[in-house]
Amino acid sequence: MNRSQLVQSLGALTVAAGSILAVVGVTATANAQSSAAQAAAALPGGVDVKPLPPGALELSAAMKAAKVGETITVRGRVAMSQDAFVKNRAVFTIVDEAADKGCCPSNADKLPETSCNIPAESKATVQIVDERGRTLRNELSGVGGLKPGAEVFVIGKVQAANGKDVLVINATGLHVPKDSIPNGFFLGEAPPDAKDLSDARKHGDLKPGQTITLRGVIGGGKEPFVVGRAVFTLMGAALKPCNANPDDRCKTPWDYCCETKTDIAANSVSVRVADAKGNPLRTDLKGRVGVKELSEVIVTGTVVSAEGGGVVINASNLHVVRP
Repeated sequence: MNRSQLVQSLGALTVAAGSILAVVGVTATANAQSSAAQAAAALPGGVDVKPLPPGALELSAAMKAAKVGETITVRGRVAMSQDAFVKNRAVFTIVDEAADKGCCPSNADKLPETSCNIPAESKATVQIVDERGRTLRNELSGVGGLKPGAEVFVIGKVQAANGKDVLVINATGLHVPKDSIPNGFFLGEAPPDAKDLSDARKHGDLKPGQTITLRGVIGGGKEPFVVGRAVFTLMGAALKPCNANPDDRCKTPWDYCCETKTDIAANSVSVRVADAKGNPLRTDLKGRVGVKELSEVIVTGTVVSAEGGGVVINASNLHVVRP
């Protein structure tokens, strides 16, 4: 082979190598786009619900109350197990987070084959069916935010129930929050040594960096919840909502319109559930475990700000005294 032929051969090899790299690059990009598309794909059957549905029952309560043929709304979590989703079927298992005592790993790479030691009375089956009642042939793992451990709200018709350990729901609506409230955030029992919010503020107990447990009522404005964010305003006992006043006919008694803005500010704190970076989670708190305006709650958290008379607390758990 002479010099000219060698140069031509090397040039051809370079072009070929470039073509191979281009193909590999296109394939890698296509695979990445495919994975992203699957994660962002809409749920089948038109069941995707954007706003958080109100009045959701915790799963254990729904297991006891559900009747075949009725429509219910349930909050649960996708089981942290390999069998949480049925392969090639629009079927998955949800569990009551109160029943998860930490036996299931948070690491999705080490999922057990089955949903650990979650009792049957704390597990339900959710399925999406067609107009004839046949289960859709769509695998739901990774679709619409559904994955092991994901918080999910289910609206649907009860297909099977026995009031104890059987519940099958034909879903007509599914809401998967952009950010899930941490597992274990809601406490079934009241934490000890809770202080009234007004007393804590009066005695200067709310200082940045301090962890404290406060008792109060959700209110302080016409919209005490921040829509689309895990944030609400909590009021102390020194002030009473409008409906506590005789003959009051206020349509929004939780706004404390009978009190001055100065007094409201001095007897309230802003409570939020934040991520690792300190940003409020992108989901609503209203509607979970019966939480709404004028709910009496106990919150444990850390004071992150107390500037200008306003106090902000990052909550680590919450107990509902009175929904």
